[in-house]
Order: sequence, then structure tokens, then C-alpha cells
Amino acid sequence: MNFLEALQSHSLHQPDQLALQVLSPEGGHWLTWSELWDAFQETVFVLQNLGVMRGNRIGILSENSLPWILLDLACHQLHAVSVPLNTQLSQSQLTEQLKHSGVSLLFTEALNLPLVDAEVGVPIVVTGEAVPESVNADLVIIGAWNSLVTASRMGRSAEIQNARWAVPASLPDRIASIVYTSGTTGEAKGVMLTEDNLVFNAEMALKRYQFDRSTHQFNFLPFFHAFGRTCDFYVWLLGGHQLTLASDRQAASHEVAQANPTHINGVPYFFEKLLILSQQNEVPTPALGERLIQINSGGATLMKSIFDGFTELDVAVLEGYGLTETSPVATLAGRDAIKYGSVGRALDQTEIKINSEGEVIIRGRHVCAGYYRNAQESDQLLSEGWLCTGDLGTLDQDGFLYLTGRKTELIVTSSGKNIWPQTIEQLLSSHEGIEQVMVVGDQQKFLTAIIVPNWEYFADSTDVSGTPEQWKDSPNVERWFQYLVDQCLENRAAYEQIGQLVLMSALWTSEAGQLTSKGTLRRGVIKAQLVDVLDRLYRG
Repeated sequence: MNFLEALQSHSLHQPDQLALQVLSPEGGHWLTWSELWDAFQETVFVLQNLGVMRGNRIGILSENSLPWILLDLACHQLHAVSVPLNTQLSQSQLTEQLKHSGVSLLFTEALNLPLVDAEVGVPIVVTGEAVPESVNADLVIIGAWNSLVTASRMGRSAEIQNARWAVPASLPDRIASIVYTSGTTGEAKGVMLTEDNLVFNAEMALKRYQFDRSTHQFNFLPFFHAFGRTCDFYVWLLGGHQLTLASDRQAASHEVAQANPTHINGVPYFFEKLLILSQQNEVPTPALGERLIQINSGGATLMKSIFDGFTELDVAVLEGYGLTETSPVATLAGRDAIKYGSVGRALDQTEIKINSEGEVIIRGRHVCAGYYRNAQESDQLLSEGWLCTGDLGTLDQDGFLYLTGRKTELIVTSSGKNIWPQTIEQLLSSHEGIEQVMVVGDQQKFLTAIIVPNWEYFADSTDVSGTPEQWKDSPNVERWFQYLVDQCLENRAAYEQIGQLVLMSALWTSEAGQLTSKGTLRRGVIKAQLVDVLDRLYRG
């Protein structure tokens, strides 16, 4: 059963059952399955009126919302290709992805309009009640969502008004979505996910989660990431249970009690925050609600204290692992099969092996079709049907996967963001005020740049007295370099910004073991030399 068949079935067999709750600062609004079906039908009419056809790439630049869900489903109906776009991108990054994907129509919230470069020339629909008066006149604005819906209704005859779209036959190999990720070498790659990739992965995740009609999921994970889209949106759709959307990601931890869910998918930093909130009460249940029985964590390593904290509250903790390239779930624990430190076992009909280099490789129906318009990277990614993950790991005798490191230098923050440090380092080292730089932040909430400044440049620019040894620990000097760093990264995404600096007085050298004979950073050595400094910084 595909996603549209599932929605249709729910609307027929449990039409009045509450399905989706959308929270807002004013409260929460519920929709039934029949109301969702009607809204989906209306959305298809709107997209058809806008000329959307099979194969068109449709961009969605928005936080999680009812329009996001309806637009994605309408793309499935019309066999268009949805292109979810990260709202944390810089304007230049967004422009690159819009041009690369060839988006022919963009749906976005009003607050994201400043991100859209008018030179891209893509037609835009604002997913709200009205187009802001202050909007850039050069942007190609079609109109506001609500006005298009009204116009669609008025433009249809009574017969057409009552017509319903038939669910189209599944096309398993159809490219259903292009999702941008960091890929294998740093810059964003468009992962091509087929209809079968997405449906199969959601089916297998649902089976492992063991959700039933009494399940009530709480969602804050963004749909523009594969984790939130598959494991919250698509799993809910196939399962036919209840889903609550947080009003926004910043408020999400405080809205759990209001939603009172049974299950939450998330990343370590969120569960850490939620556990802290629960411990601030004499009775822990208010912050968690009264029905929470299971959390499902992914994106980064879960600390033992968080695992133990929820376990003590009789909340099952399931960890999983995957990549956008696996739609995303590859492994997942089960309620009857949990081992702390492991990211679970392979999903059904999925093969996982450790190759001769210790790298985790994966084969299954949820492995992507490759990278859009990038045959070379696609060939490097897939070898005889096996996906090369770039992650190192081991399998125990029971088939549980343990991740031990990465073949590459990719940083994964505690919120699950993938960041290539070399990209950030190149931007920073291009400034004459920085001699050497190394970016760290794996499994942390923010990035730290360890910088060897060009102290001559600093002295000439500021006309101060002293020595590098004195300057490196000065808060004023640190602020000066923080401003310099911020300027260098002004066109990068919010999660790629540097949160803290560590300044060094002397250059790294091969003689001191910090550089290879070729002059490249020996990251492990440098981090080991600064382990106490970094530990204090991140604990603080």
C-alpha cells in the first residue's frame, strides 16, 4: 500500500477519527482523516491549475505544516518530484540547490522569502493567507495559498467541484523526491529517492517501531530532513494513528506535555533537553506528558545518561542509524531487542556488512537511485548495489551494529547535522588574518574553530601591544576574531557557523606531530593536545 492508498483507506474506514493536530501559540487544531483527504484533493486541483505535470520538480521551503504535508502528497498524485529545502540554508546555498534541481515552482512561507534570490526567477507561492506588502518586487510571486485555493473552487463547475482524484497506480522506480545532503565529498548532493525507496522504508520502520492505532506521535523533526519525513510523516500515514506537529522546533520541548504523546522521534540534544525539563519537576511526568512509552533516537550518538534517564522512567529507548541515501533508516532497535551502544539491527529485507576496510556497507530496496545530475559521485557511492556509507563499525553475533568512527572527517552534530569541516576551514583560511584552522564539533551542539591567527596581521590591524601568548587568552581578541570568522561564513547555513574559538599562539608543524609530511592536519593529534580545553569549552 502506497501513501495515497493509505490516506484514501483511512478516509473511508475511519473518516471521523482524529488524525493530525497542528499546534500554534494559540493552541491546537485537529483534522480528521476525511478532512485530510478533502484538503489533499483540493491541493491536487491547485497544483494542476498551476500547470504541475509529471516529472516537474516542486520545491518546498517551509517548516513543518499542513501545507507541507498536502503539497508532498499532491506531488505523489501528479507524479511530480518534490524537492524539500532546508530553511537554515544561506541565500547562496539555496540558490545553488534551486538551480541544480531545476525547480519549476517554489512553495515557501513569507518569512523565508528573503532567502530567495530574485535572479533565480522561479515562480513562488506563499503558503499563507496573503503575500506580504514588503515582498521584493523582482520575485516571481504567483499568489498566496489561500487565495489560490479559493480561485480553484470558484473556477470549477458543480460537477467538477464534487469530483475526486483517483489514486494513480504505483510506479516503484519513479524518482519521487530529490533531497539534498552533504554527500561523500562535502558540497550538497541531490539524493534521488524513488517511490519504492520511500514506501518500503516507511513500511519497515513502522514494523520495527510496532506502532498501532493507539499510537500518538509527536513531531518536531523537520520534514526537509529524511528522518522526520519518513519516520514521522510517512510512518504516521501508513500506520493510520495520530500525529501532532509542534508549533516550531524551539518551542517543541515545552509542547510535549500539551500534546501528551505515546511516542517521540528525535535527536540526542532534544531528548537531553526534555529529560532536564522533566527533572525540574518533583513528579517527572508533566514535561513528558502522561502516556509516553517510547522514544526513537537517531542522527547522532545517544549519551548513556539520557538512555538511563528515560529507562528509569519506564520509557523504551530505541536507537537507529541511516543516511539520506537509505531513505533514511538502515538499522533500528526493537522494543524486544535493545542494546545500549548499538544502533540496532538491519531492517527486514536489508543486508549490512563490514567490508575489508571496516566500512559499513548496505544493500536493500531503500537504497537511493544515486545523486541527481552527478554520475561520478553516484558511481562512487554505489558498488554492485552496495551503498558505501563512509562509517566504520562492527557487527556482533546477534547482528547488532556498533559504529566506531568515520572513514572520512565528516562532523555530525548532536542535532544530526552533517558538516564537512574542510569546507568551513577553506573559507576561514582564505582570509589573510588566519594562518591555520581546524573545525571540530562531532556529537556536540555547536562547532568550534581552533585557529592559529596571523598575529602580524592582527597587530597591524589593531595597533595593540603585547605578544601572541598574551593575546590568545584575551576575551577582546577572541571577539575580534569571532567577528572576522562570522564575516567569512556569512553565506553559510546557520548550523555551519562557529560557536566558539580556541586561539593558538604558534603554528602547527610536522616536527611537533600536528601536520603530516605533506602539511595536512593530523586532527587526532591536535584534538588530543587540546582535549582539556575542548572539554571545558563544551561543558561550559
